[in-house]
Amino acid sequence: MTTITVEINKEKDLPALQEVLGKMGLKYRVEEEEEEDWGDLPEEAIEGIKAGLADVEAGRTHSHEYVMAYMDEKLKQLRAKKNG
Repeated sequence: MTTITVEINKEKDLPALQEVLGKMGLKYRVEEEEEEDWGDLPEEAIEGIKAGLADVEAGRTHSHEYVMAYMDEKLKQLRAKKNG
């Protein structure tokens, strides 16, 4: 017996693939991926990324323009404090 692993778009490709395999009389099993593949990233990095994605989904973000303007203002304040 030989096992073949194929990654597919479940909604788009699975029905057609099941039909073909059924017509060929082949046994098959559909396995759901339980967890995303994060490669060899440390767990702390994965948790940080997931927290950031949750922030984006919840709208807890600032635009690039806002952050740059905020940092420019902070730098001006620090320079004035240093020189004054």
